[in-house]
Amino acid sequence: MPGRQDSIAFKPGLIGQMELKNRLVRSATYEAAATEKGEVTERQVELYRVLAQGGVGLIITGHAAVHPLNTIGHNMTRISDDSFITGVSRIAREVHDAGVDCKILLQLSHPGRQQPPDSGIEPVAPSPVFDNLFQRTPRPLTLEEIDEVIECFAHGIRRAQEAGFDGTQLHAGHGWLLSSFLSPRTNQREDQYGGSTENRARILREIYERGRKMVDPDFPILIKMNTQDFLPGGVDIEEAVKTGELLAGIGFNALEISGGMWEAITRSEEELGWKPVLLPESRVGIKTRDQEAYFQAGAREIKKKVDVPIILVGGIKSIDRIEELLQKGDADFCAMSRPLIRQPDLPSLWLSGQGPQTAACVSCNSCLPTDEGPTRCKAIEVKQD
Repeated sequence: MPGRQDSIAFKPGLIGQMELKNRLVRSATYEAAATEKGEVTERQVELYRVLAQGGVGLIITGHAAVHPLNTIGHNMTRISDDSFITGVSRIAREVHDAGVDCKILLQLSHPGRQQPPDSGIEPVAPSPVFDNLFQRTPRPLTLEEIDEVIECFAHGIRRAQEAGFDGTQLHAGHGWLLSSFLSPRTNQREDQYGGSTENRARILREIYERGRKMVDPDFPILIKMNTQDFLPGGVDIEEAVKTGELLAGIGFNALEISGGMWEAITRSEEELGWKPVLLPESRVGIKTRDQEAYFQAGAREIKKKVDVPIILVGGIKSIDRIEELLQKGDADFCAMSRPLIRQPDLPSLWLSGQGPQTAACVSCNSCLPTDEGPTRCKAIEVKQD
């Protein structure tokens, strides 16, 4: 099978002043492989080394906690104070040493209302809106606490550069704290951080502006956002387009387009009392090209309105589908997560023509971390058994 050296997927691309060798991105994947204190482990370093060797142009790490109290789960990497810089720098250094021209970003996150119940930490949010997943109401943040969150994220951006990363990404999707500020469902504040789209995005503007002052002018700061929350009264595509325009205008160097909140994708219609738009079955068992790129429509509409690169994620696992998305101009880069858990060398296989057009990943979602261990492809383990 001939290689794809002339494919648009393997053409260089720019995000700000950062040049990527191809248009393939490893989307952030919570690996749950740090120590209980949030320190980087050999297992994490090895994971990113293998990814870098696999040929992807850009790697975005799994969540790194910016707040000293909050994490999305056990064994989550921390960047909440300067003592963690040395540890996370091992990941950046390993990627640069192992992957030819491979770039890596540190993703920054705060769980907000999705704080794990067994953490013993009180969940916080913009507003006290009942959470159907956890069956609880989070405490609304005070203005002083919002300023503290902004400061934590800004220093996370600084620490990412000091640790040798090529850039950073704020996680403002999937219902985490920054996502809940953007959503009209979960943000019902009546002060300067609520109400209009611009006010709900204010926290992101202030994080960007404060963080930008702490790093080089050309240090890339990206953001991940929802096109739809899939919850009544939440973000829809029309609202996402407004938000995308705002974020691009603020200065974010690229927008990664995703969707959904945990509240929407983990409870049945009977449990919620209303019919969710998206259930887990929509994201598992992807078998055809038409099922891939399930956030394509939102990406297309946002791309019409912004002049920064769009990274599209969501069930993508076929090289010909990636080429189609890029050629249509619906996205500038395509991101994958689960396929690269099973086949971290998939980009190199596609480039050389040695691999199948579609990833071996069966979209079963069983790679999510559990009490039994960190993120890994369990479908391979079952097959081997």
